[in-house]
Amino acid sequence: MSTVFNLETHVQFLKSVGPSRARALDRLGITTVGDLLAHYPRRYFDRSATVPIARAKPGAEATILGEVLTAGDRGTRTGGSLLTVSIGDDSGVLFAVWFNQKYLKNQFRPGRKVMASGLIQRHQGRLQMAHPDFELLDDPSDAPEAGAPAGLHTGRMVPVYGLTAGVGQHWLRSLVYQSLERLAGQTPEILPADVVKRRALPAREQALRDIHFPADQKAQAAARNRLVYEELFTIQMLMALRREHTHRQAGLALEKPGDLTRRLVESLPYSLTRAQRRVLAEILVDLRSGRAMHRLLQGDVGSGKTLVALIAALFVVEQGYQSVVMAPTEVLALQHGAVMGRLCSPLGITVETLTGSTPAAKRRAVLAAAAAGECDLLVGTHAVLEGDVRLPRLALAVVDEQHRFGVRQRGKTATTEAGAAHVLVMSATPIPRSLSLTLYGDLDLSLIDEMPVGRIPIKTMLARDGDEDAMWEECRAEVARGRQVYVIYPVIEETEGQDLKAATVEHERLQHEVFPGTRVDLLHGKMKSKDKQAVMAAFTAGEAPVLVATTVVEVGVDVPNATAMVIHNPERFGLAQLHQLRGRIGRGPGASRCWLLCDRFLSEETWERVKFFSEHADGFALAEEDLRLRGPGDAWGVRQHGAPGFRLANPVRDAELAKLCRDDVEAVLKADPKLTSAAGRALRAALEASWAGAVPVMAG
Repeated sequence: MSTVFNLETHVQFLKSVGPSRARALDRLGITTVGDLLAHYPRRYFDRSATVPIARAKPGAEATILGEVLTAGDRGTRTGGSLLTVSIGDDSGVLFAVWFNQKYLKNQFRPGRKVMASGLIQRHQGRLQMAHPDFELLDDPSDAPEAGAPAGLHTGRMVPVYGLTAGVGQHWLRSLVYQSLERLAGQTPEILPADVVKRRALPAREQALRDIHFPADQKAQAAARNRLVYEELFTIQMLMALRREHTHRQAGLALEKPGDLTRRLVESLPYSLTRAQRRVLAEILVDLRSGRAMHRLLQGDVGSGKTLVALIAALFVVEQGYQSVVMAPTEVLALQHGAVMGRLCSPLGITVETLTGSTPAAKRRAVLAAAAAGECDLLVGTHAVLEGDVRLPRLALAVVDEQHRFGVRQRGKTATTEAGAAHVLVMSATPIPRSLSLTLYGDLDLSLIDEMPVGRIPIKTMLARDGDEDAMWEECRAEVARGRQVYVIYPVIEETEGQDLKAATVEHERLQHEVFPGTRVDLLHGKMKSKDKQAVMAAFTAGEAPVLVATTVVEVGVDVPNATAMVIHNPERFGLAQLHQLRGRIGRGPGASRCWLLCDRFLSEETWERVKFFSEHADGFALAEEDLRLRGPGDAWGVRQHGAPGFRLANPVRDAELAKLCRDDVEAVLKADPKLTSAAGRALRAALEASWAGAVPVMAG
């Protein structure tokens, strides 16, 4: 009996895919034929126009075809490496260079045929490409699939895919081609026919073929436009359905004037900013409305979102209900619990903290208090969503750094024993309006666009290997003044293929060579919970002047005495992530400085990106630039939960297309509010296939 072949077919049923290669594809997020066809090329080789090396022009992109002559690597003064491969053809020689990727050396054995594509540069009188895309044309382990056309890999625009160990370009390219051929005539359409016609979009099947194997750049652009439109349309349709659903949910109408909130505000040693007061007014209107609140609270690092959330929680508690605050990491949950407990204790409010590592006896006590209604405010990680946690009078759920949880966790907090809870999601990761309208279209938006009075701007400086001695001397001076220093690394341990300084190794060096006689602690995500807690407690108390850490400190950690930060390999982080890291300092009265310690062998584009960060403090400007350069990636926090994020769309670059999608979504729902027509049912099925658990039941 023949097996039905469709987008849901497991890749292991494809010819040449055995268990080993299926596991390799799974590492790329590819388990079905649909996943395979959505693994879009990251670029293309234009093999219809390779140029002889001697005719390659500096400053222009080019694709060259030649033979490996030599390959060698050497160390750099910053501890990195530089791999140089010379490639020759009948006309000349070009040098391809890679920084901190010496593991590639074994692939470039002399005599191998290689095609390389990238920006041609002239360096020290010779032609060079930095970090080019390349393909080895004589790799026996990457044999093309039998039956693939001879011209699939040459003489045309050839797709270049992201790979992993055990997956080669020729083989993956042939696998995609095989799947497209077998699906011919049976690829389901997702978009309504009138939308496809109105926007002059190619059919979905044609778009999938042309995104992988375009006849020319015009066909590729049309295919991308169609698939980007599809991504934006389906996400905005999901958000519109959720928004309609949430706006119809009845919520607890909370009417008391808020004596507890007044007492808390009066106890603070500072005044709320105008922006905080405005946002609080918006939240209180929701809490009193009788409609379940679903609101996104945005604010830059240090703008005071957590305090706003606490005031809203106390407004709920005063009326006999419970609140919960969820944080994405244990470190942040413990900090929130400690800060909120300190502020609430004089008011007689009970605050408990619950994480995955809470001791069993303590956990039982917290669960009993929560279930009995004796815990007014429960702070924790996703552990507060587990089945044994009962909050019978829960009226407000606050989700901090929502993008780290995902849309399913956000929705999971919405229904409780007391009915539909009010939901406030917060983000210190600035989200440009073009993106927030797409990703958070089901939420009302509040923005804290003002920093507390007296906050001193952080001075950010670029540093390279020759600047290290002076930089460390200034850090030691900060320690001598009683201040504290963060030293951030992008990796925990050195591994093969990662030529980056690792936190564990550098911790030892810093302790003995850079800060001798000073306590230097280490913090990373793989440590046991109790060890992480002890390290953070010591740093918060000022007992450890220097903290070596990975990005576990990225979100929320608040140590006002920390005034200096050194970030190693800043090119490894996105601009928004760098902004989060930098936001750990500058939180007290002292002037703060942040050094970005870069490898001296950075590409011009990478250097300019890091330089842009050093010159800008506005989180929204940085987020906009990050999205423009890198795309939104996992901005919605859903890929780790089994659903796709953006693969092609970039709501900054594609803002106009996103606007057209919103218009079309509105028109479709006006004509078919619950998607009950034939086209509507097909669209809803596609939504449920991609966003299982996030599509509201009322849509049916």
